[in-house]
Amino acid sequence: MISKISGTIFAKHIDHIEVDIGNGITLLVYMPPSNINNINEKDNLKNIYTSLQLRQDSIMIFGFLELQDRLTFEKLITISGVGPRLAIAILSTMNSSEIFQAIESENSHLMTQVPGVGKRTADRMILELKGKLELSQNSTLTFEENNEVIDSLTALGYSAKEAQSAASKIPKGQNLSLEDRIRIALQNISSND
Repeated sequence: MISKISGTIFAKHIDHIEVDIGNGITLLVYMPPSNINNINEKDNLKNIYTSLQLRQDSIMIFGFLELQDRLTFEKLITISGVGPRLAIAILSTMNSSEIFQAIESENSHLMTQVPGVGKRTADRMILELKGKLELSQNSTLTFEENNEVIDSLTALGYSAKEAQSAASKIPKGQNLSLEDRIRIALQNISSND
């Protein structure tokens, strides 16, 4: 199993990056677009947490900038009907903390906001993962803090996806006020324009 790679970003694409790991070897690594947006070509990344997936017709490497996201990905793909591509789509729409909170609070409606996740799949995820997902202490803002920011941004006219993406990039563990978190989220949105 390849659990982590380091290297220079050779190229970026919509759903994957190419990482030059040296010795003439470049790996194709599928990642959530939210992760890809946070890196630049020619960046030298020390840690891309990876999950090697063997299928009948392919060998694919899935990568994440945060270890927590890889752990969540590996739990998601244990669910019948949730393959690696759908797990990546889930992690592109929601961060690990939001997935954890949606499952623990049995909020299937939140899970169905992900393209490709229907009510049946959301219910199956909740049934099979409740109590089994672990979240590191500093993985992200709490669910409630994120929701406050997301609600404020959507009230300002931003889409739910834009709001979630901007909120997920707010620095962790800094005891920021709601106003500061909203200001940082707005800066995150404007830096993506």
